[in-house]
Amino acid sequence: MDDAVTPLELPPALRRTVRLVRALCLFGAAVLLAVPVWFWTSPEAVRELAPQLAGVRETTVDTQVQLLGALLSVAPVALGLYALWQLWRLFGEYARGRVFGRPALARLRRFAWALLGSALLAPLVRAAASVLLTMGNPPGRRMLALSLSWNDYMAVLLAAVLIAIATVMAEAVRVAEDHQGFV
Repeated sequence: MDDAVTPLELPPALRRTVRLVRALCLFGAAVLLAVPVWFWTSPEAVRELAPQLAGVRETTVDTQVQLLGALLSVAPVALGLYALWQLWRLFGEYARGRVFGRPALARLRRFAWALLGSALLAPLVRAAASVLLTMGNPPGRRMLALSLSWNDYMAVLLAAVLIAIATVMAEAVRVAEDHQGFV
């Protein structure tokens, strides 16, 4: 049914935006893959950044912590890569002028759900990292740090808005297709 959607002629500004977003997707994927590797293979980086990332000051970093930390990074990295892939494909649809096609709407919806998943996963990963980074500390100095930030809230809100927009757009396309069938 997507063939019924007439591709739009993209204005130059939208063409530039498509190129920019796709470049940012590539950059984001490279960072998502490189930073956890760099972080968990560098005990100095873990010690230095642990207060900002997991809310802990005193850490014990050994090979086991580094390995478990790398494993802890797999889910958020995979979800982030999935979100970027959906965004890449969404803007590929836009580049071909298929802004309101079913594939574009499906990509937008999947991106929004991946964003929601990432937003909900982030506080859990931070909490798990706090336990992981302090598990080698002596008794009484181990921690479970739970934190929710305004950024977490805004990411959930943005994801919910994108899910709603994708749903409304899909309904609008369905109604337009129904009306087209009557003509």
